[in-house]
Amino acid sequence: MTMTVVDQFTTHCGEVVTIKLIIPPAPTYAKDIRGFLAWIDAENFRSITSRLAGLFHDVSDDRYFFAEIDGEIVGQMWYGWGRHDQPAANFGQVFVAARHRKKGIAERLFAVFSKHFFDNSPPIAAFCTTGSEWVANIYRAGGFRTIAPKAGCGPLYCPKPGQPETFAEFTDNFYRGQCTERALAIPGTMEYRHEIDCVLKFTLIHKGLLPDPFPSFQQAFYDHCDGKGDLQVFMSPHQRPLGWRFTPSDGSAPRGIMHPECKI
Repeated sequence: MTMTVVDQFTTHCGEVVTIKLIIPPAPTYAKDIRGFLAWIDAENFRSITSRLAGLFHDVSDDRYFFAEIDGEIVGQMWYGWGRHDQPAANFGQVFVAARHRKKGIAERLFAVFSKHFFDNSPPIAAFCTTGSEWVANIYRAGGFRTIAPKAGCGPLYCPKPGQPETFAEFTDNFYRGQCTERALAIPGTMEYRHEIDCVLKFTLIHKGLLPDPFPSFQQAFYDHCDGKGDLQVFMSPHQRPLGWRFTPSDGSAPRGIMHPECKI
């Protein structure tokens, strides 16, 4: 585990908040965070604790920012990317303990994330989703914008300098020339999870092709890890993920998504 103090401030109540950057594997934090996150859904709970424990460290880089008061975790924020060239990042899992909200903690967490993202990391862009215009406005100040230019919230895109200003142009560039040949099936891992559950999903939303309900690649990966079926990712010959398929071992219908121009 690597731990660095990246910020410290005093709230209007006089409490000293210390913000730490944690780079997994961090099994102690994976254990300590469980009480703080006991209320969230099972998929996100497993994502956070598994990533903190370093279970995907061979294929995925993760950065956690924890806000602490007197050693107690009162807030967190995360982003991560796959270990390959020109990765996309997923940003999110932003939580502040109810009794410590409206103290500026979320804003300071976002500020340290934003600086780290732009100064110290390889992703070409970051992606997240929020249903709150108030939250979206906070993120806009750090470079995020909605994939639908006139939307107040929803899927958000944050390009690095040199990347397209709009998601429409980004996704056109991202998939240009990738679907001219047949995709290759490889075993599914967490390496390309963010390109699938973020970039591909947002592309289908942008094109009006999102299935309902939308299947989660991340959940399919956990199901695969639990012995419930086989998971494949379909890659272009130029190493860009174009889709995935989970085939349950109980004989039920496969699930997955594919870029509309992908050939398999």
